[in-house]
Amino acid sequence: MQTSSPPRSLSPVALRVRAVLNEWDPIGVHRISRAWPDDEYDDLILPILEALDVRPSIGELAAELRTVVEVDYGLPAPDGCHDAARSLLAIVP
Repeated sequence: MQTSSPPRSLSPVALRVRAVLNEWDPIGVHRISRAWPDDEYDDLILPILEALDVRPSIGELAAELRTVVEVDYGLPAPDGCHDAARSLLAIVP
């Protein structure tokens, strides 16, 4: 998974992905200030939706989330990758 351009408009599923990402807050911007924009993690929405299409395991999705933060954002692996993966997988039936 790699970051991508944010989607131009957000479907209901994409909005739920956004909510999970903002709650997880892998780079900690919302802990700095709740005034941070809600679209901070929108570059992850499309890659996550694509990943969810193949129904990865929690561990597989958590590993992808960890990698994208480490590689694309250049930050250490955040806490909560497994919890975020579990929440994201619960979005799609």
